[in-house]
Amino acid sequence: MTDNVTPKYHMLDYIHEAPESLKLTLEANEDLIERVGERVRRGEFQRIIMTAIGSSYTASVMAAPLFGFYSPVPIQVVESSEFSGLPSRLVNEKTLVIATSRSGERELVSDSLKEAVQKRAYGVAVTGVEDSLLAQHADLTIITREGPEITFPKTKSVVVCAGVLMRLALALGPPDDTTVNRRLLELKDMPAVLERTLEQVESDLQALLPTIQKSNLVAITGSGGIYGVALEAAIKVQEASCIPSYGYRTSAFLNGPVCAMSPEWLVICLMADKDKFLSQKVVGISRGRGACTLCIVQSGLVIGVRSDYCLTLPAKVDDLLAALVYLAPMQLLAYSLTVARGMNPDTPPSMNSILEAVLARGREEPEFRKELTQRPGPYNTKGTKVNAHARSNPTGEQNSING
Repeated sequence: MTDNVTPKYHMLDYIHEAPESLKLTLEANEDLIERVGERVRRGEFQRIIMTAIGSSYTASVMAAPLFGFYSPVPIQVVESSEFSGLPSRLVNEKTLVIATSRSGERELVSDSLKEAVQKRAYGVAVTGVEDSLLAQHADLTIITREGPEITFPKTKSVVVCAGVLMRLALALGPPDDTTVNRRLLELKDMPAVLERTLEQVESDLQALLPTIQKSNLVAITGSGGIYGVALEAAIKVQEASCIPSYGYRTSAFLNGPVCAMSPEWLVICLMADKDKFLSQKVVGISRGRGACTLCIVQSGLVIGVRSDYCLTLPAKVDDLLAALVYLAPMQLLAYSLTVARGMNPDTPPSMNSILEAVLARGREEPEFRKELTQRPGPYNTKGTKVNAHARSNPTGEQNSING
């Protein structure tokens, strides 16, 4: 007789490891980040361009409002496929280019940084792999400390990249600015906040699954840095569960998408105080057209419209840092929807074809490298995490992407 036990996959482990990974990354890179910030404050650059693709791009969007708040020079976020189209007057010796890629092996991102450095821009790489292609092209490399992530949908590395970019943004502000120091303390405390958030939200989401898993399209809205979370959540839900998903700015959702809405939609509003009015409009219209609605709100935010479901985050954090907290429930949601549909979130069907498209020729995903997947310590030769808390699949199937 087989026990009716829900399988557990590596993706869930990594979601819970994100707070500690963020803590280690911030501690390890403090000096490098301050060095970059000092050069910006001294006036060495006339502009900052952030570039990435996929989840690294969404992490850049999450951090962009903080850059805009503190940067003494204009800041621009450019998807790497568009980087080569930038005019030479924007990419030169007066430009700081920050390229982000967890693996460091995404061809579009590494080519963008290579082009920037060739044009005498100062290139900073944010990556988790020290010997990656991206790092080889950089003038300075900030190494994230999340370790190998042997799932195709990345989670803890997104939290880490967004967090370290936010820290870099804070380094651009005057050292004696009281708001900088306050936000630095709040960012330092963020790992503990994320742990509390995951603990509270995980059980709450399970209660919603029987209803929301029936939806055949997911639309997610957010504003400011939280718009980056909406984009990232759409990637993860679609990538893992194969449910068509879209991220929208809250204001943009009130245009075209509303016209196509049906009762088969799940509309998720990542609601903050600054876009509360528009978010309430989204919820009201969505329910009026029969869609299921889910609001995710910070502690203390009272909404004046009825939603089908509402998840309240355990702590209120600064608006410019809030994206990190909203990431937690959306990553858990993507994972839970996938498992509820009987699918393996670690190895989605599209994984191999996507990797073939985005990797540079002759390069491979870091977790495929022999020296990583066969390293001694916490990972065995299959790349599977082995410790007292590791979650295993009771069906006996291999979950890792190199299994």
